[in-house]
Formats: sequence, structure tokens, C-alpha cells
Amino acid sequence: MRSPVNMRRDARQRQRGFSLLEVMFASTILSVIILGVGGFWYAANSHVADLVLKQKAIFVLNAEVERLAALYVFTSFATDPTNGPVTTTGYDGLPAIPSTRLVYPNDVTLIMGGGNNFITTAANTFAIGSEFLVWDNLGFLSSLNRTYVWIDKNRNLVGRLSWVTTDITVASCIQTADCSCQRFDNLSLNGGRCQRLDVYLEYPYRFATAGTITAPAQLQTISVGTIVGRG
Repeated sequence: MRSPVNMRRDARQRQRGFSLLEVMFASTILSVIILGVGGFWYAANSHVADLVLKQKAIFVLNAEVERLAALYVFTSFATDPTNGPVTTTGYDGLPAIPSTRLVYPNDVTLIMGGGNNFITTAANTFAIGSEFLVWDNLGFLSSLNRTYVWIDKNRNLVGRLSWVTTDITVASCIQTADCSCQRFDNLSLNGGRCQRLDVYLEYPYRFATAGTITAPAQLQTISVGTIVGRG
């Protein structure tokens, strides 16, 4: 028969909790799991935010392509020496994109008619105006001008807009048919010259009301190409 002393010792051993070493080991494992899940969640959330911003940039770019196509097809925008596109150069970004590009002029009222100017050179007007406004950030020289459009106005994120055009040359004709590209507006019975229009949007730049632009740590570039008629 076991003595009362042995019985009390066995009871104490059965009631013994976790040791400090066991608690520390379990806490370490739990911390690793929590940190891993937290890191995965942060990465996934950041990736989703990037995709949402890219989708917004795509919507903005498509809208600008439509606006430019209308200007090229239905107005004298392409050939107007005063109110047409401004040639700019000195861009940073992907080396595959031409460093010389076109941007909007300061004003397209004379081309589009009174009250239809969607371009502003005032940073404050751009900040408080419509999200469809275009800001022409003037440089010391016109060749240093840069054009910006809103991508996410609530977060003060903008994209830098520019484009290049390339004349389309028809290689051969059928009998005596006109070799030039057919105008989309059908105003020319003999056809007219067409151009390839490649539009670029670089983002996400951060805009300040005072007109300060902060470049992103990693510049993203998206582009769309189309064909426009030109008289």
C-alpha cells in the first residue's frame, strides 16, 4: 500500500502545469504562424490595391484615346500649327518608348469651339475642377511641357499622358485606286492620310495642390494604339 506521502507527491506531479520552456516554445510557434498569415494578408491586400489602380489607369487611358481620336478625325487638331499637339522631349521611363512625344496644347477652344476647353494650366483649377480635366504643366520651354490626368482624385494620384503618331503608308494600289488611307469621317471622296496613334500613360504620380508632382518609386506604363484619319 502506498504511503500518504507518495500519494501527495503523485498528485502534485499530475497537477503540474506547463513549464516555462514549453510556454516559450509554443509562443514562438504561434508568433511565427501569426506573422506568416499577417505577411500573406498584407501582400495580398497590396497586390489587390495595385490591380485596382491599374484598372483605373486603363479606364482613363481608354477615355483619352477616344478624346484624341475625335480631335484627330473631326477637327484640324493634327495639322494646326498653333492649336495642335505640342512636341515635347526629355522623358524618363521605359527606354523602348520614344523620348520625343506629343502632348495637348494650352487651349483647344479655337478647335473645338467656345466653352469646350478641357485643358487647364492652373494647378488649383486642376485640383478643384472636374476629374476629366487635363493639366498642362508648363516647363521653361514648351518642349518640357508635361500633361497630367486624374487616375484617383481622392488619393491625389495622376498619370502622365503623351502620345506619338506615325504616318501610314500604303504599299500598293489596285489598278488606279487611291493609295491613301480612307478618312473615317468620309468627307474626302478620294480618301485622306491616316496615322497610327500610340498613347502612353505613366503612373502613379502624386499631385499636390500647389502644382508639385512627386514621381513614384516604380513607374508603371500602359499604352494603347489605334488608327485615326487625317485630312
